[in-house]
Order: sequence, then C-alpha cells, then structure tokens
Amino acid sequence: MNSKVEYRNPWAWVPSLYFTEAIPYVMVMSVSVMMYKNLNVSNTDIAFFTSLLYFPWFLKFLWGPFIDMFKTKRFWTITMQFIVAVALFGIAFSLTTSIFWTLTLVVFALMAFASATHDIAADGLYMLSLDQAKQSAFVGVRSTFYRVATIVGSGLLVVIAGQLAPSIGFKSAWSIVFVIAGFIFLLLFLYHKFILPYPNVDKGTLGEKKLSTTQILLLIGGFLLFGITIYISFTVLSFLLSFIGFVSPWKTIVSTITLVVIVVALFRTFVAKFVEKFESSQQKNEILLPIIEFLRAFVIFMQKKDIWNILGFLLFFRFAEAQLVKLVQPFLLDPRSKGGLELTTSEVGIVYGTVGIIALTVGGLIGGYVISKKGLKWWLWPMVIIMHTPDLAFVYLSQVQPTNFVLINLAVAFEQFGYGFGFTAYMMFMIMVSQGEHKTAHFAICTGIMALGMMLPGMYSGALQEMIGYKHFFLWVILSTIPGFIVAALVKIEPDFGKKKSN
Repeated sequence: MNSKVEYRNPWAWVPSLYFTEAIPYVMVMSVSVMMYKNLNVSNTDIAFFTSLLYFPWFLKFLWGPFIDMFKTKRFWTITMQFIVAVALFGIAFSLTTSIFWTLTLVVFALMAFASATHDIAADGLYMLSLDQAKQSAFVGVRSTFYRVATIVGSGLLVVIAGQLAPSIGFKSAWSIVFVIAGFIFLLLFLYHKFILPYPNVDKGTLGEKKLSTTQILLLIGGFLLFGITIYISFTVLSFLLSFIGFVSPWKTIVSTITLVVIVVALFRTFVAKFVEKFESSQQKNEILLPIIEFLRAFVIFMQKKDIWNILGFLLFFRFAEAQLVKLVQPFLLDPRSKGGLELTTSEVGIVYGTVGIIALTVGGLIGGYVISKKGLKWWLWPMVIIMHTPDLAFVYLSQVQPTNFVLINLAVAFEQFGYGFGFTAYMMFMIMVSQGEHKTAHFAICTGIMALGMMLPGMYSGALQEMIGYKHFFLWVILSTIPGFIVAALVKIEPDFGKKKSN
C-alpha cells in the first residue's frame, strides 16, 4: 500500500490544521501579554516587545517564495509544527530561569517565525489538496476551528494559569500551561505527520524550474538586504525625529509614512525600470529570472491605481485597535488604584479570552453574511462606524471602573463584536485590491502591511498608557479612530464587490 496518499477526506485534517495554525499566533500575540503582566513586566515593555513580535508576519511575504523553492508545503507544515512544539516547551523551561524575560522573548521570536512560515505552508497545502469547490465549502470550517483554538489559548489556558497561580506562583503556573500547550501541539504534529495528504502538484519549485545554488543565494541575500534596509531606515528616521523633538506616537506615524513613501517611490521608478529593461532585453540572464519575477509582483502592486489610498487604508484603518488590543488585558488585571478593573487572571481568561472571542467570531460571521447580500461598497461605512464606536466601552470601563462582572463581560463583548464585524470590511478590501495578476503575492503583501499597521502603533501604546493613565489612554484611542474614518473616505470600492451572485 502506498503510504503517500494524495487525497484524504478534508474533515480528517482541515479542522486540526487550522486549530494548529491559530495556537502559536495566540500564544505569541495574546497569552504572552497575560503572562508578562502576571510576572510584573511593565506595560511599556509588554506592548513594545510583544508588538515587535509581529515582525515575522510583516516580512513573511519575503520568505514565502522559499516555501515554493524547497521541499513541499507538507514538509514545511510538519517541520514548523515540530519547531512550535519545541518552542512551547522552551517557554516553559525559560520561565524557570533567572533570565526568563530575555529567554522567553527569544523563544517567542522563534515561535513567531515558525508560525508565520507555517501559515504560508498550511494555506498552500490547503489550496493544493482541495479543488475550488471544496476550498469554498471548508472556509467556514477553517474559521471556526481557528476561533476554537483562540478560545483554548487565550481562554482555557489562561483560566488554568489563574487557578494554579495562588498555590504555586505565576512562574510555575505558566510553566505548566506551556507544557500542556506543548504536549497538545506535539500530538497534533504526530497526527499530521501521518494524516496530511501528499498532493501530487506539491513539487517544491518556483514555477516549473528548480533554482540553482547561485539563484538561491541571490534571493536569500536580496531578501535579507531588503529586510535589514527597512529596519535600519525606520530606526534612523525614528532617531532623527526624536532628535528634532518628535515623540511617540507622532514619531512612529511620521516614520511609517516617510518609509512607505520611499519604498513605493522606489518600486514605481528605479525597480520598475530595472524590471522593464530586463524583460525587454534580448539576452536575459537566467540567474536573475526568479528575482525579476519576485520584483515584478511588487512593481505591479505599487503601480496600482490609487496606491496611496490603498496603503493608507491598510496601515491606518485599525490604528486605534492596534493600540487598544495591547492594553486590554493589562487594564483588566491592574489594581483599581492604578486605574484598572482588578480582575483575576482566570476572570480575564473568561472575559477577554472566551466571551470576547465568541463575540468577535459572531461579529465576523455576521459581517461576512451581510457583505454577501449587499456588497462591500454598501456596507463599508456602517462597518467603519460599528467597528470604531464600540471603543467607547473601554472609555466607560476606565472612567467608572464597575465591579459588576456581567457588565464588564457585556462591555468587552460589545467592543469585540464591533471589531469582528468591522474587520470583515478590511479583509474584503485586501481581497479586492489583490485581484488580477499575482493575486497570491499581492494578498501576501497586503497581509504584511496589515501586520505593520498593527505592530508600530502597538509598540508605543504601553509607554503612552503609563504616561497618561488608563482614563486618558482610552480617550486617546477614541481620537485614534479618526484616521480610520479618513482612509475609509478616500478608498474606492468596486460596485457589488463581495456581493454573492444569484444563480
């Protein structure tokens, strides 16, 4: 019997695959915030460093082509799952040391890289293994099990940590939680090792041609140079703005806009001319072909009509939420004397990690349904309003500091429902601007910019909150929704895009 099965029933692996995809993201982006807060790390450091962990998701479109070049999507999916399992155990071990802060950040960074890579490979395996009809049929299954994993990670595991902490302390409690997560992930890894299909089109090539060693080295060098250049440029810009008196958040906003303008201008002029000259050449250098193919996707994206409005929307539509999300859990945990609600860790796991995620999921499902009825253009402004106005719930919570647990749950659920509902417009917009040639590459670019839009505002949010307090911080969040309204007014939506066509 051939052990390399090309097709398996999607119910045997799709639910568990997307459960697996969500766990490391939740652990890195959400559970880490709870853990560090319990271990008395400052809000400034929590927000800055956990936001910085978005970086692999921002740059994943750069190493995405490597997933096509080497091995198979199945290989990368399995390998990254094993690395994530090891990393989860690594967090548990790191918490037992005196330098847990440094070690856990390093391991979380490794987990973030493996998770971002796993996202690319798992999505690719899904598309290669299922025909278009089955892909569409299992979209809801993917989303459901992704959300179930989110509830397990930010809800159940957080509750377990909260229950264990009074008797053994938070370090030991979180170590046990990460051991549990590690064993769950290890079992999923072993299950997928035997159950994931081997699609016969999964060849590990770029196009139809294997890359030479020289081409591979050139691509690696080019991608590293691009990433390092972005990092250095942003750092230099931030330093210069600080030197002349700019402080966060304005420093971050101005640095981001300046860097984006430079990158877009570069791809629309110099890089575009280089690609055009290469393609019109009679004698093409074969070694450069994969690099040109990669650059061409960027050039076409940057030359899109209304690119400035597109980038503005991707970067600033969630400007307020990017700051809010990093401070919700610290706010719920902090004592009332510091402006917080003084909930227990287990209570936060229920409020934010369970009730909040359920509300977020329901909002997203309803958002997708209503867009399918009337299209994105009709629903854009209602979604902009419904996404941003519920942030007022945290203004109320911070000003009144209620003690009623049910009321706190309702307020958080209200905000999360609005976010889930409005975020549907953001996702549909990314799909819309990715249409046409290089659809996959362009969607990857959009998701990278999306990660950047969450990373940068989140990095300074903790410092800002500690400077002005929770009451003023959540008022600032309301002011921060203004860019979301402005960029929504500037974008153009295709008529009937997203609207389900009647048969």
